Amino acid sequence: MSEQLRRQIELLRSLPKAGNAKSTAQLHQHLKEQGFNCTKRTAERDLELLLQLFPEAIRRKSQQGDNSRTYLWSQKDSKPMLPETLLGNPELALAMTLLKQQAYSRLPLRIFNLLKPLWEQASTSAEQHRDSQKWLQISRYLPNPLRPETPAINSKVQETIENALLSGDALNLTVATLDGHIEYERLLPMRLLQREEILLLLAENPAADDINQQICTLPMHRITQASTCLSLDNSSGIDPDLAQNYVLGTGERLQLHLRINRTLAEALFERPLGSGQSIQPSAEQPGWYELETVIEDSPQLQRWLKRRGLNGELVVL
Repeated sequence: MSEQLRRQIELLRSLPKAGNAKSTAQLHQHLKEQGFNCTKRTAERDLELLLQLFPEAIRRKSQQGDNSRTYLWSQKDSKPMLPETLLGNPELALAMTLLKQQAYSRLPLRIFNLLKPLWEQASTSAEQHRDSQKWLQISRYLPNPLRPETPAINSKVQETIENALLSGDALNLTVATLDGHIEYERLLPMRLLQREEILLLLAENPAADDINQQICTLPMHRITQASTCLSLDNSSGIDPDLAQNYVLGTGERLQLHLRINRTLAEALFERPLGSGQSIQPSAEQPGWYELETVIEDSPQLQRWLKRRGLNGELVVL
């Protein structure tokens, strides 16, 4: 556990109940008594960070003295100030540790970064408990080797785009290409899409000549510069759901009925193709199987069916 993390946990534990506030100097003195070698300013920065993380649990009161302003710190009420995870609950610590694996690119960057101390504290708590540590060893997150690794995204670019999505501002973007870069002006952002491990920006380009260029998806990791500008509200009124279906080639959900050979049946038995999937031996063709499932139509699905059909692995019934 890092020195900073240990120091912050000690500060949280030492905050008095509501009505019995302690000054920054008193809390700093408590840290020194517990063996922490830090300055008063360091303790104050730790307290300010904790206030940002737990605004509903920590109270900071300003008091003007003869020479300077003093901050008094306490809990807001008698309710538990921290999630049980941070106080050593091994089950919740384990849950937080495993959830972190799925949080990146699914939370706004600002919130993910804000939770970093929580992830670290949860991991530390889980590693110190025997059963949780054993579970972390026997349950591992393994990315699909056929999927791309999550690429790094420029943090300033991501924050600018997230803010534009919330405020309704337009975006001026520079996007890297194989041949250099391309500039976009006054794009109207619609939403962020998580496709496999790639985070995409779905946006409308009102200046485009046709629908094929008007709706675009831009990989976030390829956007090198981003700035906001006032939206002129010149959108064509395209519904974001329809735009998403259009650019990703998705649409209605299909009731798919296939006859598949044993090799493909074994692969799909391990990794289902769609929801509600069932695989039964074929009564019409011994040694083959019949698969039924519900799946969203897409160009990827059509290519997969065509390729497997040409290879003699399946027949669409």
